Amino acid sequence: MTKASVSSSVVNTVNTIIGSGMLVLPYAFKTDSVLWGILILIFAAVTNILGLFLLAVSSKYLREGNANFFTVSLITDPSLSVIFDFAIALQCFGVNISYVVLTGDLLPLIFPISGYSDSQARTFYILLSAFITVPLCFLKRLDSLKYASVVSLVAIAYLVILVYANFGYALATGFENVPIDKQGTISWWKPEGFKQVFKTFAIIVLAFTCPNEFSIISELDNPTLSRILKIIAISLSVTTALFVTVGLSGYFTFGSSLTGNIILMYQETWYTKLGMALLALMVLLSFPLMFHPARISFHNISHWIETTYIRSEESTPLIESEAAAIPLSQSRFVKLTIIMLIVAYFAALKLKSFELVLSIVGSTGGVLISFVLPGFYGYKLINNAEKRGFLEIYSPEDSGHWVFRNETLKKLSLALVFWGIAVMFISLYSTLFE
Repeated sequence: MTKASVSSSVVNTVNTIIGSGMLVLPYAFKTDSVLWGILILIFAAVTNILGLFLLAVSSKYLREGNANFFTVSLITDPSLSVIFDFAIALQCFGVNISYVVLTGDLLPLIFPISGYSDSQARTFYILLSAFITVPLCFLKRLDSLKYASVVSLVAIAYLVILVYANFGYALATGFENVPIDKQGTISWWKPEGFKQVFKTFAIIVLAFTCPNEFSIISELDNPTLSRILKIIAISLSVTTALFVTVGLSGYFTFGSSLTGNIILMYQETWYTKLGMALLALMVLLSFPLMFHPARISFHNISHWIETTYIRSEESTPLIESEAAAIPLSQSRFVKLTIIMLIVAYFAALKLKSFELVLSIVGSTGGVLISFVLPGFYGYKLINNAEKRGFLEIYSPEDSGHWVFRNETLKKLSLALVFWGIAVMFISLYSTLFE
């Protein structure tokens, strides 16, 4: 089986991280100010890098290709493995549904259909999107999606250039292209207020979420710690640079008049509509990247239910055997994929606004994936004499690396857990008590 290269892994990582949330970052700068927006974004990048780094470290305690949130939980705290998988499945699947909802909202604005009501046009485009998402969701490996990811990155590049070009043109012409009612003031260091900062805090902190880290590691050719860290470093450097520059370019164009997604602020021109169409294409091509970890988690949960309640007398408890990835048969793969797709599209058709649910899911599942679980794994595994045997058996090449016995990194792992809990509290508070 052909393994993934570092470059294709970087493409998939960047594509997973950069989503439609990037276009809301200018609004976050509006509430936070230039100085505090940059500081919060950089701190968010650092904490997410630490989280991905700890996932990479924890993957070395398992046989190559076996690491996922479920199996790592089995060697740290088996009693929590199913709970963690449920949170991950909820997060990824919730994002998937939001992608389809966004497509149904965007495409009627770009390509209105004569004689169709808004509801009928929305339904038509949601069903039409299945021609893109469904075939891609039946691909078993993330590396098989690298060409779709390249197309998605081209869409991202266009949207980034669109934001840059609009700001550059406005700057060159004294903002003549920006309507008077959309010309706002710029705050360099003073936020709009504590509560307003809370409302956009989760947007920035969770912008770097990457639930596919374990899958990317499993498919990587020669997955040494140095190669994995190279992927993380390149991917997060690219995304951080894009987030800062796109956020500031959008904010400097409209200032305090920003109301949300930056694309909706621009005048209706063919290149703006093309940007909206590419945004829809981008989220549809990102759909299978989020679908992949959700399917793995749902498979783990269904396997746990079967072994615990249905075949408990016939099966050996999983925690007594080697913590290996649970094999996914072809028939189970097809059944899970079909059921998940039906549920996702049914929910997208029924839900007119998914923002509240998505915010709650992101504030819980997203925080668990980015901070709480990586920190928990790092704290339980690093400098742990009892677990060192796993490392020497499964990763002898990396077993001598300093990270596995570093007490400071262990303490930072615990700090990341508390940081994640704080982010969860702030995110839920700002969502539920606006």
